Amino acid sequence: MERTSAENQIEQAAKPRVQPHMPLLQEVEDALREKIRSGRYKSGQWLPAERLLTQEFKVHRRVVRAAIARLTTEGLILREPNCRPIVQSMNGHKDAGGAVAEPESQFPASRLVALIMWHGGHLDTEGSAQQKIFWGINQELCSVGYHAVFLDLGEKIGTVEDNARQEALHLQYAIDHNFGGVIFYPYAYEKNHELVRKISRRMPLVLLDRMLEGIESDFVGVQNRQAMIDSVAYLVGLGHRRIAYITRNEPINTVQDRLQGYLTAMHATFEDDTYEVVVPAPRKNDAYWPAFDCLFSLPANERPTAALCVNDYEAVRVATRLEALNLKVGRDVSLIGCDNLIQRVTDGIGLTSIAQPFEALGKAAADLYLHRTEIGRSEPLRVELPTTLVVRESCAPPQPD
Repeated sequence: MERTSAENQIEQAAKPRVQPHMPLLQEVEDALREKIRSGRYKSGQWLPAERLLTQEFKVHRRVVRAAIARLTTEGLILREPNCRPIVQSMNGHKDAGGAVAEPESQFPASRLVALIMWHGGHLDTEGSAQQKIFWGINQELCSVGYHAVFLDLGEKIGTVEDNARQEALHLQYAIDHNFGGVIFYPYAYEKNHELVRKISRRMPLVLLDRMLEGIESDFVGVQNRQAMIDSVAYLVGLGHRRIAYITRNEPINTVQDRLQGYLTAMHATFEDDTYEVVVPAPRKNDAYWPAFDCLFSLPANERPTAALCVNDYEAVRVATRLEALNLKVGRDVSLIGCDNLIQRVTDGIGLTSIAQPFEALGKAAADLYLHRTEIGRSEPLRVELPTTLVVRESCAPPQPD
């Protein structure tokens, strides 16, 4: 009896299909097995994330998953539901009863990562820096089965003592509740060092934006020095030569790197004829600031034609101060802030500012954390991301003297 077309299709569909990319699957399986046997992947450590393995072997993720599944049946990899695979010892990886024994890990097994950071303003603020950082971190962690827990330090940044007390409570909470690791944005940077060291000895620790003196930890920030060099170059390109720098008296790396970027750019651009003016800002916004007032009260052919600020908040203070001196931002004095958190100053003038890639910073912090869980303890790693100068109305060519 002659078979119909439909019957032929059913028969073809019922036949076992040869899995695609079998040579690739075997290559990935052999490579992973060799790395386990050679000790490249050490017993008790997490296997690299599937995303990293797909990039390394240049194959589809299903090929990596199939290879991991084969090695799991061999007992070379331990895999629990919703958990990252763990490398098993080549020798004695089964207990006396023949069951696969869970290896010891260098770090806690928890898949919860504490993000300790101030939320920085009203919680209903859309697109804040802190929200973007958290989103970047959690998006990256969730893709491999981890989750960030936001241990909120609050809305208002207080005194050094208040900040230190709040940070200590949250750091200790991460220890007491056996978190898998900590991503920390410190403000009380001269306090709690022993507690931070305690965390770094127990679990992966990534510092955001600010390094802590004497603490060996992975770090994620931006290229602050280069950001200031680029900003000076932009002002010079507009024709400015008398460029003042407004900073804060803080010993943290972020503030110091920005200052050094300004000094480096001014020296390199003007050589011996350097108009170099650094003006530290007082702690309080309404404080007496005679150095600034004297500098910008000079005759038009002597005072700065541009001001570069350590952050946007100082730029707002400078704009207000200039207005009190009857100087207009963008006309009499060009103004650049940093962080791109504030877009407008006095009279609604758009503020030129150095934008940080906040979401990318969060992703980089998460990647660094995951990398640390894979490689175990080693020399601290440092990642710095580039910034972008966002040009608005506060900058213009200088007025003729």
